[in-house]
Amino acid sequence: MKTTQRIVSLVTSSAFAASLLALPGVAAAQAQSAPSNCPPGSWFCAETPQPAQPPAPAGGALQPLPTPAQPAPPPNVVYQQAPPQQPPIVVQQGPAPPPVVVYQPAPPPVMVVQPAAPTPAPYAYTPRRPAWRPEWGLNLRAVGSFFPNGQDSVAWMGGFGAGLRYKPTPWFGVQGDFDFLWGRDYNSYDRQETAFSVNTLFFLTPRSKAQLYLLAGLGGSSARVDRFGDGQYERWGYLGAQAGVGVELRLSRHFALNFDVRGFVRGRIDSDARYYPEFVDPRTGKATNASGGGLMTGGVTFYF
Repeated sequence: MKTTQRIVSLVTSSAFAASLLALPGVAAAQAQSAPSNCPPGSWFCAETPQPAQPPAPAGGALQPLPTPAQPAPPPNVVYQQAPPQQPPIVVQQGPAPPPVVVYQPAPPPVMVVQPAAPTPAPYAYTPRRPAWRPEWGLNLRAVGSFFPNGQDSVAWMGGFGAGLRYKPTPWFGVQGDFDFLWGRDYNSYDRQETAFSVNTLFFLTPRSKAQLYLLAGLGGSSARVDRFGDGQYERWGYLGAQAGVGVELRLSRHFALNFDVRGFVRGRIDSDARYYPEFVDPRTGKATNASGGGLMTGGVTFYF
């Protein structure tokens, strides 16, 4: 019984599906054969019944029958798809939004980059020395005199002196000196002597800090000599020449230190020289008024 019902259901379903598949073909055939009053695209269209023509009477012409009024064609129906429903717009009332504040950063500082100036080509620069101007100098010094061994080997004299120097050029100068000495001479006489001299100075290294110089000049002196040791002084006079070598240490433009050694020769020129010679050799009795010795000086010079 159940099997029979299943077979009937299957046959019914198959027949229904076949009828559905045959509908488009039937509709197309109807569209081709249907009169123009059938709306296009219709699947089923009923044919309009035509009025029957009555039979013509014998021997007479057929009279036309009045044409019945044709029904109005059905209106074309256009189906449009309804637009999809949109969600409702909900407007929520609330407080006004705060004003929009736009913050703009400060503009960056303007930097102007200038190209570096071209470096000049290096060159050797020799500083120019200032132009020389004549100088004057005041020389203050200590003086020591030494002699060959005398009668009792106690010949010595010492003192101080001063000089005025003029330098017209860096390598040449002229200086006048006055010296005061006291002590015992070659004969062991008590002696006080005032000497004066004029010397020329030749600076061999004028641009050096330590300036080597040569000196040469003429000079004279006046001496008070106690020959007998009784306090009775005789006045003797001398004239001679001297030469030497020295060094000047120029510490600044206006100050210098001086050291030099001088040798001198001189002769006695006073009126008593012929009657009372200064030197007498006791062995031979030979007498002379010529003498010589050396001087050592050291001091400072102030230039202006």
